[in-house]
Order: sequence, then structure tokens, then C-alpha cells
Amino acid sequence: MSTMHTQSTLIHDMHVITLGTCFDVYAEPALESAVLQVQEVQGKHIILNLEALATLDSRALGKLFLTYHHLNRKQIRLSMVNPRPAVREMLAFVNFPQIVPIYDSVEEVVAFELRQINSSAIPQRPG
Repeated sequence: MSTMHTQSTLIHDMHVITLGTCFDVYAEPALESAVLQVQEVQGKHIILNLEALATLDSRALGKLFLTYHHLNRKQIRLSMVNPRPAVREMLAFVNFPQIVPIYDSVEEVVAFELRQINSSAIPQRPG
């Protein structure tokens, strides 16, 4: 059975969900529960930490696509961080990075988000 836990960050409504070594049928309810917890606190961004995930099968890929579409409808962004090479390769094979950005670390996501927020806060000059 896979372990999974959530860790909320205090930076701009970003929540980290860390997947265990195996994303299997036993892990799906844990992911669903974690996503619902983020929705309940009106989170705006979920970061899936994939560093421990060793394999990813078609069922898991399907669940990730469904999770992305569910979150997209709720206007909650999804990012992934630190997948192992085999997992990154599988995600790339199904073009997942085209819809969900993949970063090397949580810190990289936070830095990107802060740059986005700061650049949108700069007033534009008229004319």
C-alpha cells in the first residue's frame, strides 16, 4: 500500500501533496481526500510532490488527468515537482507537461509564482 500525506504551505495558497512510492488503487482515495481538503480551505494551487513515486501505470495517469480536469473546473492550479526519470518519461510520453507544469522542486514553483505575482503587480504605464 502506498503512503501519501499533505503538507500545506503558507505561501500564496499553495498546498503540497506528496505521493508515496506507488500510485495504485489504494492511493487514489488518499489523493481524492487530499484534493478535497485543499478545496475546503479554498486553496488556489496544488503541488504534487512526485519524488518518492517509483512507477506510474495507465490507471494512475488516468487518475492524474481526471484530477487535473476536476481542479481546472474549480480554478485550482496544479503543478508537479521532482519526478524520477522513469515517471517524468511516462508523463512526457502522454504529453502531460503540456497541460501541467513539471518543476524540479517546490521552491522552484514558489519562486515562479512569486515572479508572476510581482510582475502582475507592476503598474503599466499608460500609452
